[in-house]
Amino acid sequence: MKPVKIYGFTIVETMLFLGISSLLVLGVLVGTGSAINIQRYRDSVTSMQSFLQQQYSNVANVSNDNSGNLKCYGDNSTLPTGQSDCVILGEFITTNGAKELTTQDVVGYDNSSSLPSNDLTALQAYDIQLSPVAPETYDISWGASLQKADGSQLQFSMLIVRSPFSGAIQTFIDTDSTGVITGDSQHPLSGFLTTQYLTNDATICINSNGLFTGNSMAVYIEKDASSSSGVETKGADSGCR
Repeated sequence: MKPVKIYGFTIVETMLFLGISSLLVLGVLVGTGSAINIQRYRDSVTSMQSFLQQQYSNVANVSNDNSGNLKCYGDNSTLPTGQSDCVILGEFITTNGAKELTTQDVVGYDNSSSLPSNDLTALQAYDIQLSPVAPETYDISWGASLQKADGSQLQFSMLIVRSPFSGAIQTFIDTDSTGVITGDSQHPLSGFLTTQYLTNDATICINSNGLFTGNSMAVYIEKDASSSSGVETKGADSGCR
């Protein structure tokens, strides 16, 4: 009677199989984790873009939350919505550290007796100011942060206003501010209403803070943007580190 041969794997073959399988599983896990981090980073960039675009929508389609206690300099009335000369003109957006933006309504009261000749003089006549209503906060998602193209801290302010003269939307940008523009104690935003800030664009670099090792993306705001289409995202051509 012939002996029966039993076929199987040797210990060496089994160890090789387990080792190769482990490497394959590890590669899949690492690749998946990297893909997730890249997607999270891109989400933080597009979310930032959407937030800024929404501010243009807020200016174009004003939502007045005045409960009857809103006042402007020169307008001491506390009349209900629609009965006061104190009007909402736009939004003021500024950095609050590297991981946070704040946005606040901008209001104004026309105390000029003469007709304006253009959008800028009309805004200057309205003595614009920040609304007494508390600002809203936007947190940069997934641990990302804001910076300049050279990697330094970003100090950024943007004023989006609708002209009471023509109804056109204008954007005033300062990329080197401390977060607060001051004219004087009664007109804290008057220093922003100059042609200097109409000619500035802004590249806001989004630092991934280790989510991935590629070049940083950016949110770009074109100078004197008049709508949400003026806010774009940039990839390899962003100039960011």
